[in-house]
Amino acid sequence: MPTINICQRQLPCSAASGSIFNVGPSDSEIYRALFNLSQAIAGHTDLETLCNSLAECLRRVVAFDFLALVLHDPVHDQLRLHAVSANRPDQGNEEKKGIALPAGGDHFGAWVWREQKPLVLSPLKDENRWGDVLEEAQRAGIQALVLVPLSNGHRRLGILGFGFTEPFRPEEGALAFLQRVASEVAVSVEGYLTRQALLSERDRMRTLFEITSALASKLPMEELFPAISEQLRRVVAYDFAIMGLLDKATGAIHLSGLHSPDGIQVELDETSARPEGLPVGQALATGKPVVITDADFERFSSPTYRKYYLELGLRSGCFFPLVGRNGSCGVLGLARRNGEPFTQDEVDLLVQVSRQIAMAIENSLAYHELSQIKDKLATEKLYLEDEIRIDQNLGEMIGESPAFRAVLSAIEIVSPTDATVLIEGETGTGKELVARAIHSLSGRSKRSFIKVNCAAIPATLLESELFGHEKGSFTGAFTQKIGRFELAHQGTLFLDEVGEIPLELQPKLLRAIQEQELERLGGNRTIQVDVRFIAATNRNLKQLVEEGKFRSDLYYRLHVFPLTVPPLRERKEDIPLLIRYFAQKYAKRLNRPIESIPSAAIEALMNYEWPGNIRELQHVIERSVILSRGPVLQIAMPEIARSSVYPRTPRFGDAAERERILRALQESHGKVAGPNGAAARLGFPRTTLQSRMKKLGIRREYR
Repeated sequence: MPTINICQRQLPCSAASGSIFNVGPSDSEIYRALFNLSQAIAGHTDLETLCNSLAECLRRVVAFDFLALVLHDPVHDQLRLHAVSANRPDQGNEEKKGIALPAGGDHFGAWVWREQKPLVLSPLKDENRWGDVLEEAQRAGIQALVLVPLSNGHRRLGILGFGFTEPFRPEEGALAFLQRVASEVAVSVEGYLTRQALLSERDRMRTLFEITSALASKLPMEELFPAISEQLRRVVAYDFAIMGLLDKATGAIHLSGLHSPDGIQVELDETSARPEGLPVGQALATGKPVVITDADFERFSSPTYRKYYLELGLRSGCFFPLVGRNGSCGVLGLARRNGEPFTQDEVDLLVQVSRQIAMAIENSLAYHELSQIKDKLATEKLYLEDEIRIDQNLGEMIGESPAFRAVLSAIEIVSPTDATVLIEGETGTGKELVARAIHSLSGRSKRSFIKVNCAAIPATLLESELFGHEKGSFTGAFTQKIGRFELAHQGTLFLDEVGEIPLELQPKLLRAIQEQELERLGGNRTIQVDVRFIAATNRNLKQLVEEGKFRSDLYYRLHVFPLTVPPLRERKEDIPLLIRYFAQKYAKRLNRPIESIPSAAIEALMNYEWPGNIRELQHVIERSVILSRGPVLQIAMPEIARSSVYPRTPRFGDAAERERILRALQESHGKVAGPNGAAARLGFPRTTLQSRMKKLGIRREYR
């Protein structure tokens, strides 16, 4: 067979002892070549230029056609082709770069990697091992191969491969020289890998710092997740990111965000799910990241999640538990369409990032909770200020009649319980005062009493008023609103005029009362509440049920403890006490010197039917106080003024007044002050009565 010299094809050599060296290199030339080689390949920042510089320098001494740099991928335990250099551009096989074979496989590269010895294969057509791989090499025009392990000390890096277009048998010195070359190359390759590792670590630390800085400024959840996704995309390639928050009360995962850096829009039908049978569940259970591949998606127990992954063409993913100061708060998931698995380096980086994200989420949730508390307190403040303005006389219910005492007895019985109370009665009978009395005597008295007048709020807004709404849930919903149900948490919710609630809203109200849970308008998160319900109506709910205008199940749910407030015409014995109470109240408020109320006026008011009940009486007395010009209350009510029962009467003389005071003191058992005292019975302020007693010489033992 003819001998071969790669650079000088015309020179013959034998098949048994050919030479890969150019003609007659001396030892000094070889050492000079090694020195030049180390100079040429030092300091390269990428493997492609390193390989080209190596080939250019080495061709001065060694004749070859192809040079290949193969490095070991420790993550996947593969031998991956990183760079190729050839004599002619059309021989480079650029498309082959990046191919990888398992380091533990059955091929010639794996043998050199395991044995750490050089391997000569020539001619390839005579080799009966590794047939498929060698056939591929022969199709590329290669007839002989020399493979040398690329190692630096005990660190194995890969393989340096030389290819020849004609067969040969190199001498022992040639292999030793190539091993020296591999040692020099190994130093440069290790330096390159070390620099890459340092740069990667620098980028990692910079990324962590930038993520921390970016997330620290994003407190609202709707701003936080896009910021997380934007920062992650800078260091890890992915097509979709998903974040689920853990509901610790129910154990369900609530979808908080789905983001595609490429802007792909996805509409989800299901926004929460049990984590069991899903990668998120495994991540939460183990506290470790879960990497999944194409085949794993079929194992999802949730058809909805499997459907989305398949429809989106996702083929690999990684899920990380988000563990903060207070334990697990959720899961972060990234997914790819190209099937490229997540490397260990990526997983390690994302584990570190997930800690920062968990803290950011906890801060966001705390911010959200504080915002809700702030909004709730602000709303409660408005309610309290409103209550102060209208002066509802909480706890000051006036009356002594049997009908009134029956109401008080019922209030005392039901107040300590958390039973739902339905207060029935005509307009103006004081149903709200009864509701407030029940609240003040209950174990919830230190919490909020929230009132909703169902008749005063338009039907289109009532649902939002009761249950709240999320930002953007409807036109005009520019901010999130907390509903009255949430404001009444651990307190009492008073539904006044409950018979006016629209029929279509009643099922949601029934669910909220029965299950003590609700969802805001436009929201998808279930909110648990602890509320005591008191309802009031001036309508006949049972008749409304029969007419199909009120749901029977809601009626029976409200009708747990019915309490009827009698109209004023059925408790006329209480009218004098109410007259004196309102007269004193408005006289003090309006700074009017009302000192007495004529008996004829009281009698006339007792004989009136009061269709507006206590509210009508209250307004009559307030108007009368305003219009009275002297110390005697003049009733400003046309119906009474025209009545013969209430003639104009002169002021009492001293003897008559003394008799009236003595009679009042006797009836009150000598008590001057208080709701049942003589002053209240006479319609005088306490100080006025005491002054008159002194003037008229009434004994001081009366108090």
